[in-house]
Amino acid sequence: MEKRKMEITVRGQNYTLITDEPEEKVAALTDGLNTMLDGIMENSRISMNQALILAALDLAQEASRQRAAAEKLKAEIGDYLEDAERAMTERDQFKRENDKLREKLKTQNTAK
Repeated sequence: MEKRKMEITVRGQNYTLITDEPEEKVAALTDGLNTMLDGIMENSRISMNQALILAALDLAQEASRQRAAAEKLKAEIGDYLEDAERAMTERDQFKRENDKLREKLKTQNTAK
């Protein structure tokens, strides 16, 4: 995608971003950030900078949790893929054995 300038407003302050993200996605993220900041600043006497730092810490913590969850899922998927590969190998072995037994049975029936 092509990068372009985009104007956003966070708690009444305008910012210019350069992004290749869709406008709707940036707008949704901005709305979420405004909601988060509104919640932080609602009943407290902290500055905008302090609220932004608290929001950044909260978002960083959530990102860290999500990364850990993604790594855990990757490991689980790897385990499932290994199990599937083992099962396919066993299936192939059983199929070959089954084919040999069918051939042997066929030979025995033909000899009678």
